[in-house]
Amino acid sequence: MPITVTPLSPALGAEIGNADIAAGIGEEDFRDILHAWHRYALVVLPGQSITEEQQVAFGARFGVLAPWSQFADDHQSKNSTIMLVSNLKENGEYIGSLQEGEIQFHSDGIYTEEPVAATMLYAVKPTTHGGETAYGNMSLAYETLAADIKARIDGLKALHAFTYNSLVTADNEAKMIGHDQVSHYVHPVVRTHPVTGRKALYVNRLMTQAIVGMEEDESRELLAFLYHHLENPDFVYQHKWRKGDTLIWDNRCLVHTRRDFPPNETRIMKRLTIKGDRPF
Repeated sequence: MPITVTPLSPALGAEIGNADIAAGIGEEDFRDILHAWHRYALVVLPGQSITEEQQVAFGARFGVLAPWSQFADDHQSKNSTIMLVSNLKENGEYIGSLQEGEIQFHSDGIYTEEPVAATMLYAVKPTTHGGETAYGNMSLAYETLAADIKARIDGLKALHAFTYNSLVTADNEAKMIGHDQVSHYVHPVVRTHPVTGRKALYVNRLMTQAIVGMEEDESRELLAFLYHHLENPDFVYQHKWRKGDTLIWDNRCLVHTRRDFPPNETRIMKRLTIKGDRPF
């Protein structure tokens, strides 16, 4: 049977039916999936049962795979592109990444020169309560801005940073607390999608530090306005995970956030990313 494409919300997202990654997806069906991905920015393939090798092979059809992280972790998967996202413990220590709690809206790898183009997340064991992932459409957020705001932000650049245990200043200087270095990079506040040509806001609450060249108070005020706008529920789709769900989202035009979940529930996900280009 041919695949089906069912929109998930007015903002973004589509569910792909009749697609079995383990059994193999033909070229024509994959072209339809890719087309849906570019159109809806997020595709959900439900009910999958895949190995890491099958996840890697499917992810590679979207582009060149990226290493799972720039940070070493001996507990991670032996596959260099798979990140174990889990709150499992062995001998009292976590064996995965992003173990617990809510994570604010962000774009994966925005603090690097060439942020990842896409993220693929496979639900091995989702939580019963909480743990949803919400996605925000940054193209829609940009397109609905008033003309004077668009004129104000077009051409501006912002500093983004991986800021755990670190401080970063708007002149692109890093001051470390507890690490040898912190990843940080400057990108346009508005980026253009290399395939669709749509413009999108490219700032987020978790990792954006400041507007480059702008006074601190003005920068803070402008970013607060943009965060409030882009997190409008009209631009957001929230996904309730089911076992076997496999999601691929376009990191170039979406932000995402994880909702909190009970710490006594086990959560096991496997994540990979696709290399991207420098935003323009």
